Amino acid sequence: MIDDKYKRELLDFAVRSAEEAGELTLEYFRGSFKVERKEDKTPVTVADKKAGRMIRDTIEMTYPDHSILGEEYDDKTTASPFRWIIDPIDGTQSFVRGVPLYAVLIAVQYENEPLLGVIHIPPLHETVAAGIGIGCFHDGEACQVSNTDSLADAWVQVTDVVSLARHRPVLFDKLSTKAGFLRTWGDAYGYLLVATGRSDAMLDPVMELWDIAPLMPIITEAGGHFGDLDGNQIAFGESALACTPKLWEEFLELT
Repeated sequence: MIDDKYKRELLDFAVRSAEEAGELTLEYFRGSFKVERKEDKTPVTVADKKAGRMIRDTIEMTYPDHSILGEEYDDKTTASPFRWIIDPIDGTQSFVRGVPLYAVLIAVQYENEPLLGVIHIPPLHETVAAGIGIGCFHDGEACQVSNTDSLADAWVQVTDVVSLARHRPVLFDKLSTKAGFLRTWGDAYGYLLVATGRSDAMLDPVMELWDIAPLMPIITEAGGHFGDLDGNQIAFGESALACTPKLWEEFLELT
């Protein structure tokens, strides 16, 4: 059992680490830098690598026995029940094109279950952070999802319309006609908007572990529902749906 004091210590540390790494990324944002391609053809930049190394080094200095999983570096596996999961730039495509909606993501698992999550948007200087049992906070103030209870009135976001249409064509067709408003503010920024009540739902048809890891603590501690597009309320699925409690059942009827 982890006491709330230690959770808050970990969460404060995670927020500081995300914000410091975010400041580093801003040194390169909208500047001149080389864009490389990884084996899966996705882009990576010097900012990804340096921010990832900064976060990793900070964790290793402060919590040397903890495991670490990061998108840009090899995993560090220890006997500790704590594992940090980091994505130094979620939304590298946005970063490369100078769009200010990329994020630094940090999550902590305890015994393979979600414990903490942080989404930091460096260009907007916004952070949402949460710990299981201790609440969800937007720039230090408690936050919660909206009270929207009808899909017809809902502001719904998807990361990529083309990807949703390809992977979930039936859901895409239904959302196109039933959602009050459907748009594509992608990546982690969409989940930040749901957690702070500025949007009502966010979905992704395809997710990687480092992208999804921070989301369940943030959405559930903000009073929302989180799971996959098949209706399973799980933390680490291959797809993601975050929404207000009253929209959950309505979404399940569409899938």
